[in-house]
Amino acid sequence: MATQAKVNGLTTAGSFYGYDPLVFSVAGTAVGSADTASTDGVAAFTPGNYSKAISAIQTQMSIVHLGAREDNGFVIMVDAATANAYVSGNADADLEAAIDTLVTAATGVATTVATLTLAFSELA
Repeated sequence: MATQAKVNGLTTAGSFYGYDPLVFSVAGTAVGSADTASTDGVAAFTPGNYSKAISAIQTQMSIVHLGAREDNGFVIMVDAATANAYVSGNADADLEAAIDTLVTAATGVATTVATLTLAFSELA
């Protein structure tokens, strides 16, 4: 059963039903390109960079949520426990580099990965 993280009886910022989420933006030319259907409608589709990137990330860490796909980027939320188990350092730069390496290897696209912090001012 999932529980919310609490400090002194109050739900802590960033609690996500039992997960400790880390949010990253992944940007690069065509890194979020869509899958391509076959021209005859019979043959299998060709995976786009977005599918390749998500599959690569999922091999090493659990994805909690995916943001909307854009051709040149996407936002992803991963579970900190699985991300930190894969990455030897827990600093933002270490996690960003790990995701960058996974996505670049899978897609061939040079990317920029940045940690995002959700704050109320960003929602207004």
